[in-house]
Amino acid sequence: MAYLQLQGIEKEFGNVRVIRGIDLEIRQGEFIVFVGPSGCGKSTLLRLIAGLEETSAGTLMLDGRDITHQPSSKRDLAMVFQSYALYPHMSVFENMSFALKLAKVDPAIIKDKVDRAAKILNLTNYLERTPKELSGGQRQRVAIGRAIVRAPKVFLFDEPLSNLDAALRGQTRIEIAKLHRDLGATTIYVTHDQVEAMTLADRVVVLRDGQIEQVGTPLELYDRPANQFVAQFIGTPQMNVVPVSELPGLDAQFGLPVAAGGAIGLRPENITLCAAAQGQFQGKVELVEALGAETLVYIGTTHGAQLVVRQTERTDLQVGAAVGVQLDVDAAHLFDAQGRITRTGKARAVLAN
Repeated sequence: MAYLQLQGIEKEFGNVRVIRGIDLEIRQGEFIVFVGPSGCGKSTLLRLIAGLEETSAGTLMLDGRDITHQPSSKRDLAMVFQSYALYPHMSVFENMSFALKLAKVDPAIIKDKVDRAAKILNLTNYLERTPKELSGGQRQRVAIGRAIVRAPKVFLFDEPLSNLDAALRGQTRIEIAKLHRDLGATTIYVTHDQVEAMTLADRVVVLRDGQIEQVGTPLELYDRPANQFVAQFIGTPQMNVVPVSELPGLDAQFGLPVAAGGAIGLRPENITLCAAAQGQFQGKVELVEALGAETLVYIGTTHGAQLVVRQTERTDLQVGAAVGVQLDVDAAHLFDAQGRITRTGKARAVLAN
């Protein structure tokens, strides 16, 4: 049974319809991530759930209770913003306890809750400091701690890591994953970073133009995308999607029934390089990105296709080198001219221990 249910949620700003009939069921204890390009409505949808914006239509149900028109303070939700939104003149303890003080909670209970949250977040030694005395990662943990002490039914995160540098993003992402596991709280997390989505989510909700394109586990979206948009949005580097005209002979040579005007999609790991004059197609190296654990090789084929190839081994290929290109046709996804999927390729096999 759904713990949080969105039924026909709509939002209009004047004549602009930004959320277009969202239906979604979220289970208790689930970690849900909203992803999508800028302007797709993911943050607006989160604000509608939080009660920071009023819905234009639809119903929000939380644990069997209609919260559609409840004020934010009555929804039993806690939100962590992209900007930390800490009071600069207050200590860490005061920031984390402020909402409880406003609710006139017993001071002994407040201290117990703040101490427990501080221990979870490794903030015990910083409770007397002010935000200006903390690093960016520590400030974000204070903002998370402020949400924890309220013991809400649902945590809402709005791009909480986007102000942090790469190292801190990785570290804080791990901390959020551990926190969710330890608390078992229902969590909705908005991000534009698909690495966060793939590593944190139980299920990912892909949004475009105020509508849901697909909902599924990270690997379901990666292996079985619903359409070309999802296929290219999920995965780094993104799936190679090439018009059939740039890879001629697919149907005749390999039995791939690509629709007229359609395209073939292949993940970078489903393309391999071989010696020139071998392989199914010929091309030249346009760029090599040596990333250490993997190498990305960008290829231009003789028919104009642009391909990214992921290799787990290092390479001595140089820009301009001629190469053969071998496609794993069994792993190919096929799309029609409208971007609808007509064939889903096989998923990568998982090796047993």
